[in-house]
Amino acid sequence: MKMKKSANCIAIVAIFAFASFGCNKTSFYTNRLGDAEWSAQELSVDGVNQVELPSWDLSDCDPYDESCTGDWEIHGGKSSFVWQFREAANRFEISNQSVTTGDHSTDEAVIQCQQFSGVYDVVKREKDAMEFTSTKTLGFTGKKVVIKITRGGHSH
Repeated sequence: MKMKKSANCIAIVAIFAFASFGCNKTSFYTNRLGDAEWSAQELSVDGVNQVELPSWDLSDCDPYDESCTGDWEIHGGKSSFVWQFREAANRFEISNQSVTTGDHSTDEAVIQCQQFSGVYDVVKREKDAMEFTSTKTLGFTGKKVVIKITRGGHSH
């Protein structure tokens, strides 16, 4: 009976440790990505890079207390979006939060952010470079989308 209780206790501790590790990874990579400017080096659909590459200005946030927000910027136009790491930082999600306004620069940023909103697989998550891939974006369902970003100012 004591052996069974011991085994159950070890299993419970292992489950909590694993869950905690997943939360810690999500928080760690959220902190690494947040509170910084990132420039897109690639924003491609089925291997064709977009002509206009955005920069992201991301807020500092606690993913367990608030929504992480950012600005998707192109040539002075800006779209707001919500972002998050999920599944122990193996998934990344972008969700556009802006609407078109009739201003050309703003609308260009809003439309691009809408099209690239979706759930991505995290391919690379280094301190100064990240890469995400998806076939589940709003504007390009079923096509391979790649986003490669590097830490730093605007890419244009």
